[in-house]
Amino acid sequence: MTALADQLLVYELALARRDGSGFPGGLAGLIADDFEEFGASGRRWDRAAVLALLERTPTSDVTIGAFTTTPLTEQVILVTFRTASLSAGNPPRYAWRSSLWVRRDGRWRLRFHQATPTTTREAGLAGH
Repeated sequence: MTALADQLLVYELALARRDGSGFPGGLAGLIADDFEEFGASGRRWDRAAVLALLERTPTSDVTIGAFTTTPLTEQVILVTFRTASLSAGNPPRYAWRSSLWVRRDGRWRLRFHQATPTTTREAGLAGH
């Protein structure tokens, strides 16, 4: 994996786990002002809604696998990956995810995110 891919994986894990410690501005510093998400729930989210969600929900035990980065331009990277979300007493929840990261003002920010739930564990989900 390249240094940029490693960096984006760290960002995706922080967002998935709802843990902004160690980032300037916390998780809000990773999310673009014009952010949009199509969530696994089917809901459409904007920046304000997702920041409110991140603030009111506890950290989460999430693993990421099958992580790939595809540069679309020097300033835009497509990231795709698979998550497993674990919570005590519940079966794991799996989803395929994609994100568009844009470089603005010298920093990478999440511009778009999409999640599609799936019901079974597939190959390629190893421990990040």
